[in-house]
Order: sequence, then structure tokens, then C-alpha cells
Amino acid sequence: MNLGNIKLPITIIGVIVVQSFSVIWYIAQLDSTVRNLDTSVAEIKETQADIDIAVLQTEVNSLKDEINNNKFDPTEIESLIKDIDERVHIIETDIALILNDYKSILGDHKLMIDKYDIKTSETYKDYGGK
Repeated sequence: MNLGNIKLPITIIGVIVVQSFSVIWYIAQLDSTVRNLDTSVAEIKETQADIDIAVLQTEVNSLKDEINNNKFDPTEIESLIKDIDERVHIIETDIALILNDYKSILGDHKLMIDKYDIKTSETYKDYGGK
């Protein structure tokens, strides 16, 4: 088969040429759309980063203002600690007095048990005494 002898109607050649140009035009449009979208995405990312930075800066400033407005005053805590320390000292003193009375009572009972030779069902334990 000889390619030189092939006869094609002009209509088929026209259709092929039109389709070729249509494909080229469509691809060019897709390329343009992709480039526009690329640019738009880059701008959106940059804008979003700027917004994020602005929001963080605002939050940092509000936290600084809050810290400056609510200054820590340790005198209130110091007075509370002194009050607690005084209460603990009173409680310790009361416990020491109660233990002393308890030892006296147990010592008196031991003297009575020993003096009257009282038999107990349990073995007598020597509690603190005097």
C-alpha cells in the first residue's frame, strides 16, 4: 500500500484539523486553569498564615494584659500560712496534753491492778506510766 495513492476527502481532513485544534485549545485552557488555581492557593495559604499570626498575637497580648491586671499578692497567702501554723501549734499542744492525761490514767490503773492483785483476762501491758 502506497501512502501517496491514498485519497482523503477534504471534509475528513478538515474534521481532523478542527479536532486537533480543539484538543490543543482544551489543553491550553486546562493549563491556564491550573496555573490560576496554583496562584490562588498560594495567596490563600499566605493570607491564612497572616491571619493565624494575627490571631496568635492578639491572644498573646490579651494574656499579657490579663497577667498585668492580676498581679500576684503573696501577703494574703503568708497570713493564711501563719494562721494555719498557729492552729497546728494549738492542736499539737492539745494532743500532748491528751497523751499526758492518757499516760496518767493508764499508770493509775496499773497501780490499782498491782496493789489489789487484780487478775485480768488479758496479759497486762505496761503503758507509758509515770
